[in-house]
Amino acid sequence: MKFSDAQQKEVIEAKSGQLLGYIVDAEIDKDTGYIISFLVEENGAYPTFFNKKRDTKKIAVQNIAIIGKDVIIVSKT
Repeated sequence: MKFSDAQQKEVIEAKSGQLLGYIVDAEIDKDTGYIISFLVEENGAYPTFFNKKRDTKKIAVQNIAIIGKDVIIVSKT
């Protein structure tokens, strides 16, 4: 999956079903090149140039339970 494809998916918390937001960035391990975590912009639509900056939450890759066609479900936040 391309990173741009992941950015278009809603990130949902599994227990509450709450929309956390959309992926805006990724943290990458310099040594291995693997993604460590995703930065999710909380409670809002995908950011644009005109939107105000919202709070971000770091979601570790190991906390992702399912990557579906339209959503990413995380088990812990």
